[in-house]
Amino acid sequence: MTCKGVFIKALAVLLLALTLPASLLAGKKPSKVALAIVIDEATYNATAASVQRYADAVVRYNRKPVEILVGQWTAQAVRDTLQALWQTRQLEGAVLVGEIPIPMIRRAHHLCTAFKMNPSWPVKRSSVPSDRFYDDFGLQFNFLEQDGDLVYYDLSPEGAQRVRCNIYTARIKPSKTDPDHSFTELIAEFLDRAAAVKAQAEPLDKVFHFGGHGNSSESLQARIDEERAYYEQFGLQEPEGQVRFVHYSDEKFPRKRLLSALADPTVDFAHLHTHGGIKAQYISKDPYTFMAGEHLEKAKEFFRGKMRDAKDKEKTAAQLKKTYGIPDSFLEGWDDPAVSFRDSVRSASVDIVLQDLDGYKSGAKVILLDACFNGAFLHDDYVAARYAFGHGSRTMAVTANSVNIIQDHWKNELAGMLAAGVCVGEWTRQYQTLESHLFGDPTFQFAPTHVQGVDMTLAKDIHDGKYTPWDCLDLLQTSPSLNVRLEAFYYLIREADSAPLLAQAIRTGLDDSYEMVRRMAARYASTFGDPALLPVIARHYLDPLEGARVRYHLTAAFAQYSYSDVLKALRDGWNGIWPEPADFDNLLARLQRSAESTERELADITRPEANAKDRASAISAQRNACLPGAIYPMVKLVKDSSAPQDLRLKAAEALGWYTLSFYRQQVYDDLRGYPADDPAVADEVRRTLRRLEDNAHTK
Repeated sequence: MTCKGVFIKALAVLLLALTLPASLLAGKKPSKVALAIVIDEATYNATAASVQRYADAVVRYNRKPVEILVGQWTAQAVRDTLQALWQTRQLEGAVLVGEIPIPMIRRAHHLCTAFKMNPSWPVKRSSVPSDRFYDDFGLQFNFLEQDGDLVYYDLSPEGAQRVRCNIYTARIKPSKTDPDHSFTELIAEFLDRAAAVKAQAEPLDKVFHFGGHGNSSESLQARIDEERAYYEQFGLQEPEGQVRFVHYSDEKFPRKRLLSALADPTVDFAHLHTHGGIKAQYISKDPYTFMAGEHLEKAKEFFRGKMRDAKDKEKTAAQLKKTYGIPDSFLEGWDDPAVSFRDSVRSASVDIVLQDLDGYKSGAKVILLDACFNGAFLHDDYVAARYAFGHGSRTMAVTANSVNIIQDHWKNELAGMLAAGVCVGEWTRQYQTLESHLFGDPTFQFAPTHVQGVDMTLAKDIHDGKYTPWDCLDLLQTSPSLNVRLEAFYYLIREADSAPLLAQAIRTGLDDSYEMVRRMAARYASTFGDPALLPVIARHYLDPLEGARVRYHLTAAFAQYSYSDVLKALRDGWNGIWPEPADFDNLLARLQRSAESTERELADITRPEANAKDRASAISAQRNACLPGAIYPMVKLVKDSSAPQDLRLKAAEALGWYTLSFYRQQVYDDLRGYPADDPAVADEVRRTLRRLEDNAHTK
């Protein structure tokens, strides 16, 4: 297909199919293009008028030059085109509209916050759908195969081993299951809405956040401090500026309450902390009750469910009655359709599923879905699409994740940029991981407020590297700003080039007044392993004022040390009052059992006679635990040419997770220069060394 020139006002719009990037460079010096609208030919033919209205509005109100790129796209052609525009025409970002190929990335789990799927599982399930293929040009990829719109790549060790997006991207990909509105009708509707709202930008002055079941250990201290941080981050001043909060336990079944809150068009920014799936938001649980009758009814519902699921009804009934000592009356009604319907309605009331979003009109302008899989855009229907692109929705942008994520991650990092009038795409570009994605209009922006949040000044400068790690340590110790201290801590985690500096950052973070800083410090302490930190960890664990989620990570941190050292640290720090003596003894017993079990597992790594599955499991566990005691046996296994290849590969890969370990330089030194006898092992060792170089600054 040849190129054809069209005009949006005075701006050239390029229509292209499978042309080479060099076609963008022909002729005179090209003008700047800020936004590329990448759209497949079939979708463009059905939505051309709406695409042009949107492009016109971006030019007029966002003052961003636009190019519309139409074609029968391959993933590589999209990447090459965007990279050429970035290199030669100062491209800021792209919106991917319709049926744009979906990159499925493998051998890149370290670019995710939590995803660690076994690569031997089915390829679709064990790969990460990620548009970092399109917006991070420092990453390099090796093509594997294509299955329809899914294009599989390995991350190459030749490129970067951390995410630093050069441009922002967003998807406009609605649900394909709406019975009343086609895929392209919903795209056209969204583009028309995105164009219309640009003429009336409003300030960001109303924030809503929700605390779901099981998130952050249901720590209320975490949510209380989060509210304080929001006021500061967005520069909100009462009475106009406000932050509102709902906890799942505020209501027996909070589903409708949450949907009602999100339907409010005056909500500017909504942050939902929940668990999630492709088609569900797991927001709640069976409600707590003080009533004995309700407890009994809940127990009966549980047993009825067991009976319905059982293949052998008589055998299951006998087992339940014997195991729990219950009478026949506790099983009655399991086969009654009316009772089954009542039970299913109650069960469905706990969470939000896609059926709850049929016909729903979301109102919050920007929604942050802090949950697993809500942004799994490789599917025809997914949660984020319903909020962003549902018929009648007023939501302009949704951030969500294509696979599972870690709970303890600063998802609203630098969100204060939004209050300063920065577009949502530029905000999300700052903190993307492999799995995080933006859905909607990346050029959407709020009217800038006169009172700027600290994010737009000191915190942004820290993020951009304008302060050294030692400067950041000083800011972590002295700044009165919650967000500046947290940004300084994050920068130290990313950029500290020595273990002693990182140890000081963790120690300082554990003593911070802001729960989120302490939580992040505890999270990284759980894999760091500096012997000097153990007394500090024990002191904070035994602090009765410490938050639940912080203590959760500190419990994990004890595994970094020998049981004898942990026992001494805890006994030295215990005041004899709390935990109560019986609970304290139980804690010590649990830690001892765990330490003994871990010692046996680590010993099995290098024992040829040990069970192969047990050896593999002990190795894989280090992708999360990063235990110091596992380094020597894994290095030994990697270098053992007589050991099974699969175990050597697992060990070489697992050592790449020690990027935030006190012993990371030791890992690097032990592997560097090793002349592997097996090409596959050599490749895995090389990948691990590159990860340590990029993320641990080893050399």
